[in-house]
Order: sequence, then C-alpha cells, then structure tokens
Amino acid sequence: MSFKVGIGMLKVATRLTVVSALAVSFCLTDEILPTAMAQEARDKEIVVAQSGLLRGFNPFSPLQRLFNNKERRRGQPPPQQLQKRRAPARAAGVPPKYEAVEKDANAGVILVVGDRMARGVADGLDFILSEKPQIRVERVTEDKSGFAGEGSPDWVAKTLAKIRGEDVKAVVVMIGRGDLGKEFPGETPVEFMTQEWLDAYRGKVEGLVRVVRQEKKPIVWAGLPPTNTESVNADFTQLNSIFQSQTEDRRVRYVDIWDIFLAEDGSYSSFGPDVDGKNTRLRTKDRIGFTWPGYQKVAFFVDRELLRLLGGYGGLAFEGIEDDPNFIVLTGRTTSPEALLLGGEDDEDETDRDSTAYRFFVKGEPLSPMPGRVDDPRIAVEGTSALEGTAPSGS
Repeated sequence: MSFKVGIGMLKVATRLTVVSALAVSFCLTDEILPTAMAQEARDKEIVVAQSGLLRGFNPFSPLQRLFNNKERRRGQPPPQQLQKRRAPARAAGVPPKYEAVEKDANAGVILVVGDRMARGVADGLDFILSEKPQIRVERVTEDKSGFAGEGSPDWVAKTLAKIRGEDVKAVVVMIGRGDLGKEFPGETPVEFMTQEWLDAYRGKVEGLVRVVRQEKKPIVWAGLPPTNTESVNADFTQLNSIFQSQTEDRRVRYVDIWDIFLAEDGSYSSFGPDVDGKNTRLRTKDRIGFTWPGYQKVAFFVDRELLRLLGGYGGLAFEGIEDDPNFIVLTGRTTSPEALLLGGEDDEDETDRDSTAYRFFVKGEPLSPMPGRVDDPRIAVEGTSALEGTAPSGS
C-alpha cells in the first residue's frame, strides 16, 4: 500500500516538474526568441485540450499576460485599442474641399460685402461658380461687424476701393447680425432700435447703395433669416424692411430668405431641404447662423438674382448697358423684359396693355391688315389670281 502511495506521489511530482520546466523554458524563450515570435504568441491564444474539472483553465495565461505587459511597456496599445482614427468634423458653415477650375486673368468679380453671413454666402457662390473660369468671388467682410457699434468699418470706402481696383460686375451684401444690441456712437450714443437709431441705420444702407449705383454696378441684398427668438425676429424684421426699401432702383434686388427657412406650418426649424432637396440641418446650434448646406441655399437664391441682373455669366461684357439710355438691348436678356422696350424706365404696371404696341411687342398678337400694305393678305390673293394662266415671259 505504501508502495502505491509512493508511486502516486512520484507521478504528481513528475507532473509538477514538467509544468515548472515548461514555464521556465517559456520565460527563457521570451528573452531569446525574436520579437516576431513573441508577437505571434500574443496575438494567438494558446488553447490546451482539457476535460472535466480543468475545463476553462489555461496554464499559459500568465505567459500571455507577460507578453502583453511587455508590449504595453514599449508604448504599444493592446490590440482592442487599435482603432482607426476618425477625421475631425468640419465646423458648421465651413465648406468642404472641392476642385475649382483656374480663373481667367481678366475674370469678372462678384464682390460680397458684409459680416459672417456674407462670408458664408461668398463661400457658397465660390462653390457654385467653381467651374466658371470667367467669373470669381472677392470679399469685403468682417465677421462680427455691421453698420452700428464702436469701430464699425467704413463699408462705403472699402467697397468703393474694391470696385475701382477690380473688374466688379455686381455687389452682393448680407449684413445685420453684428448690429444686434449695438448703439451708434457719439457724444450721446443712439440706443439700439430707437427711431433715431433706425433713421441712422437707414442712412448707412442708403449711403452704400448710392455709392455702388453711382459706379453703375448692380446690387443683390440678401435679407436676414428667421430665428427661434421672438425679440431677434422683431429686430431682423425691422432691418429687412430697411434693406427692402432700397429696391425702388430696379438694379437693386432684395433676396427674401425668410420663408424658405421656415417649416411648412410657418414655425422655426433648424432643418429643411437643401439645394438637392434632401432634408438636413441648415442652421447652427445658436439658431441664427447657417451650416454649410444653409449657406449653399442662400447662395443659390443670390446666384439666381445675379443671373437675372447679368443675363448669364457668359455675357458680362454687356454689364452696365442698362444704365446707358442710348443703348437698346435686343439680346433677350432677363434684365430687359419686353415691356421695358415700350417705356424705358416706366413701371410695367403703368403700361397701356390695350395699346397696339403692347399687344404686338409683348403679347405677340398680329397687326390688323391695312389696305395696300405689303402684309395685306388680299394682295397675295389678287396677285395670284391675276397671274393664273399667264406663262412667264421667255418660257
């Protein structure tokens, strides 16, 4: 009996000795074998065939932890932390990267004037005109400035300098957000949104429009958008009414963007259809500014008015001719409706729609035949009957 117990203890001791020897050999192997083999040992889990009570026990797990700890000490993260880094997201309102054709050396200029919103519209126009070498976009913008406030820019001087230094074809203006809450400076500051403040603001707007029109350049003025704050909406509405009042000059176009940034029920929404019709976020988190799709949308409507004013970017050589009373446009440009051919600068509503000229030139109705005139159909009938049966001479 004692002999059998001794044999059993000897077998257990032998097994422990084998396991210890394997452990020592693996420890030595970690120091001797190349790093690649250690990496392979780390990546591949060692599976030992087991059964019964030992199922789930891995005698080599200490060695695997040893490999992993050594790799971490070398500055390498464990495999589960090796993830592809995401590219940083673009800030709201920042355009994506895109390819643009090289502009012609004598390319015409669309000059964009105003605050941060104007800069976003300029980016949108850049994107729209990226494939047109004959036209480019220039900027006169200051993100947080408007007409009011201490140290506001001299927009008239800046714009005039650009017009006289570049081949400017049209001026685009979007401004007003930076004027919220700002007084007009002076010995007695003019408080925001008082009647005196509104009069001073109107004078600033009229001054800019007057200088641009004296240079015979058309203007597209983009209005301010709705927000989710009633007080800001009231202020923006007041400013928009001032901007819109300048459209008495037919070469000044006001782009009303208020309704296109509202939900179907007329309420504010930060989301809406983009230029491709896809529903997306158009407004920034402050519910005043625009995201990139929002600026694209404003630029789309601005561009539409520019095309109406300029008759297409391919016909920029004709810009300014509407200001010349001795030049008559017969090219079908969208800026010369047929009714203008009848009365020059007269309003179309004052045109006599029952006059022969209006019915002929605008509505396209034929003139009544007059006896003896070449368009009298009776001449053709009589001439035909008279010639019937008569052979031409020399036949």
